[in-house]
Amino acid sequence: MPKSLVIVESPTKAETLSKYFGCNDQASASVGHLKGVPKGNSGIDLEHNFGDSMSQKIDL
Repeated sequence: MPKSLVIVESPTKAETLSKYFGCNDQASASVGHLKGVPKGNSGIDLEHNFGDSMSQKIDL
């Protein structure tokens, strides 16, 4: 299971980055802009299995 996750907008960028990563890292594409992240919050709930804590859900 990857220990690090990098989120980029483009699937092509994610694929390119993945070529440079080892087995402990993963690149994934959002295929769009992230919106609605509360100020002072990353949008990721680290204490509850990396669930999202975004104030607004977005359809991608």
